[in-house]
Amino acid sequence: MRLAEIQPGMRLAKDVHDPHGQILIRAGVVLGERQIRALRSWGVAEVAIVQDEDAVDSGIRDPEIIDEIRRSIDIQFSLSNRDHPVIQALQALCLSRALDRS
Repeated sequence: MRLAEIQPGMRLAKDVHDPHGQILIRAGVVLGERQIRALRSWGVAEVAIVQDEDAVDSGIRDPEIIDEIRRSIDIQFSLSNRDHPVIQALQALCLSRALDRS
């Protein structure tokens, strides 16, 4: 999604890297005004945004609950390669199960 279309509260689907491959912002971060300004200053034009279809399907509409669950899952996977498809699938499964229990 183009940076001009990004709104606070959107979650990154993929890590954002600089031209040298260094991670600027990790996948899973909920963007606020500060992060959006930083992306602009770094010259980032586009980022991948998570579509919250799983949250809508589960019936949970409170973004604070979803953010709390995602933060917990992010901690559990903090040492994992978040770009790996298996890790992404495991994170999605963990989120889905946690939302089902909530």
